Amino acid sequence: MTYDTTLRLMNDAGDVTRFVIPGEEGYSDFWRRDKSPIESVELVKLLVAIRKLSTFIGRNVGEIVWSGMELDNALALDPTPIMGTYPVPAGKTDLMVGIMVQEAYKRVEWSERLREMLRQRVQPPTQYEYKFDMFFSVCESVYVDGLANTSVLGYYAEVARDWRIVKTLKSLIKPPTLSEMLHLWWRLAAHRDPELYKHGHSDLTLGGLVMRGSLDQYYRKPMETMNSIVPALRDDCPALPSVSDRCDFRLDLYENLWREVLGHIRFWPGDRSDRFMMPDMGDDDELAQEEAEQAAVKATIVNYANLIEAALPQKNRDFTDQIKGNVANFENVARVEGNDIVMLARNRVDRQLLHKLEQVVRNATDRRSVFNRGLSSGKIHSRRLYRAHTTGAVFQQKKHEFDMRKNVVLLVDATGSMADPTQWDQAEMIYQTLFTAILEYAPNARLFAYNEVRNACRITEIYRGGRMLTVLPHGRTASGEAIIATAMNTRIPGKKTLLVHITDGASNWGCGVADALKYCKGNSISLLTLGVSCSLSAKQSLRDEYGSLVKFVDKSEQLPKLFGELIVSEMRESRTSQQ
Repeated sequence: MTYDTTLRLMNDAGDVTRFVIPGEEGYSDFWRRDKSPIESVELVKLLVAIRKLSTFIGRNVGEIVWSGMELDNALALDPTPIMGTYPVPAGKTDLMVGIMVQEAYKRVEWSERLREMLRQRVQPPTQYEYKFDMFFSVCESVYVDGLANTSVLGYYAEVARDWRIVKTLKSLIKPPTLSEMLHLWWRLAAHRDPELYKHGHSDLTLGGLVMRGSLDQYYRKPMETMNSIVPALRDDCPALPSVSDRCDFRLDLYENLWREVLGHIRFWPGDRSDRFMMPDMGDDDELAQEEAEQAAVKATIVNYANLIEAALPQKNRDFTDQIKGNVANFENVARVEGNDIVMLARNRVDRQLLHKLEQVVRNATDRRSVFNRGLSSGKIHSRRLYRAHTTGAVFQQKKHEFDMRKNVVLLVDATGSMADPTQWDQAEMIYQTLFTAILEYAPNARLFAYNEVRNACRITEIYRGGRMLTVLPHGRTASGEAIIATAMNTRIPGKKTLLVHITDGASNWGCGVADALKYCKGNSISLLTLGVSCSLSAKQSLRDEYGSLVKFVDKSEQLPKLFGELIVSEMRESRTSQQ
C-alpha cells in the first residue's frame, strides 16, 4: 500500500492552489513556478531562471550555461547535484542558485585574474602550489559570500557553502589537514552572523571529543591568523569604489596572510589529492565513482545541448547603438535594453471607466461591414434565390466590425517618481483599463513599461499571453530613449503606429524628448502623452516637451474625455496629412 504525502493548499472554494511535497522545501519554492517533469525541458527552464537571477549581480557575469554546452567565455555550471529528479526540488534549486551566486561574484570581482597576480607575487614552491590554490579559493569564497550576505542572495550562498563544506569534510583523511582547517574557517568567517568567527571553532560532537579531542591544538593558531583578515574582507574591501582597487586590496591582504599561514601548515597534507604529501593513496573508489558520475552527466548535457540552446530565449536586446544612430544628442544617450523579468499584476481594471473608454475608442475606429452569405436563416440575399429549390441557403447576415487599423502601443513610465504605492496603483488602474478598452478594437495592441535598473533604461512588455504583468517602479526617467526604443521595436512595415505614453513627469535622464518627437514624426508614428498625477511644475515641463500632444489626468473620471480629445486630434491631423 502506498500513501500520498503531498500537502495540498486550497482556497476558500476548495480548489487546490498549490502542492507542497514534504522534504523538498526551499527558498525557491516561493518564486519558481515554471517547471517541467521532462528532463531536457526542466534543464532549460531552470537555466533561464538562474540567468534572470544573475542579472542582480552584475552585467559582466556573462552568459551562463550547463557544463557540456559549447559557448566561449560562458560561466559553466555543473548540473550533477540536480540530476535525477524532475521537476528539480526547491532545495536543489537553492543549491544551484547558490553555486551560481558564488561563481558569478568571483567573475565580477576578477578572482581568476587575482589568483594569477598573487601567484606571480608570492611564487609558491612546487610542493606548496596545491595548498596555495586551496588557500586562495577559500579566501575568495569568504569574500564573495560576504558580498552575497548583503542581500537575499546570501541565503542561497549559504546553502551552497554548507553543501561544499559537508561534501569536502566527508572525504577527508585523518586530521590535521589544510582542507579541513580552511573549510571550518570558511563556515565561521562567511556566516551571515558577522560576529560568529570571533567565537572560534570547537568540535563538541561525541566523535570529536573522543576521537579527535586534540584537534583544536592544531587548528587554533592558524584559524586565529586567518581570522585577522575577516573584518577587512567583509567590510573594508567591499567599500572600495572600483574593482581594481578591491583587487589590489585583497592582493596585499592575501600575500601577507599566506606567508603567516604557511608557517603553521607547512608539513600538513592538503587533502587526499595532495600528491606531494600523500604520494601513496592508490586508487580511490569514491573519487573514481564521482568522476564517472560527472562524465555521465556531461554526456547527458552534450546530448541535450542543441535542444537546450534552441529552446533558450534570445538574450535581451540592446537598443543603445540604434538609438544613438537616430538622435543628434547621441553623447548623452542612456543605455537601453530589453527586459523579461516581470511579476504578475493585480487586476486594477475599473469596469465603469472601461465602458466609457470603450465608447471613446470605438468612435476612433473605422467601421466596415462584413457579410456572411449562403445561410439557412437571416436576411434574404436576392442574388442567391436560385438556390431556394435545392439547398435553401438563400439568406445572409450583415455584421459591422470596428478596427483601429493602426498598430497601437502603450508605454508606461515605471520610474522612481511612480514608486509611491498610491500613485502606482492609480497608474496601474489607468493603463490597465485603457489598454483593455483598446484591446477590444485592436487585438494586436501591445503594452510596455520602462524603468531604470543598474544604470540602464529597461523596456519590458507587461501584457503577455492574456495576462497583465508589472515591474517595480525604480530609477530615473529616460523618456526619449524609451519612446524611440519602443517605437523601433514595435514598428510594422506598411502600417502606422499609435504610441500612447503614460507618465507623471518630464525626462530627467538621457538625451531628452526632442529627438524622440522628431523620430516619431519622421516614421509615421503618432505619439500621444497622458500626464497622470502630475504636479504643477511637472505639467509645465511636459507642456514644454510635448506641446499639444499631452493631456493631464488629475481624476480618473477625466480620462475618457481627455483621451477622446487626443484621439480626435490625432485622427484629424492624420487625415490632413493624407490629403
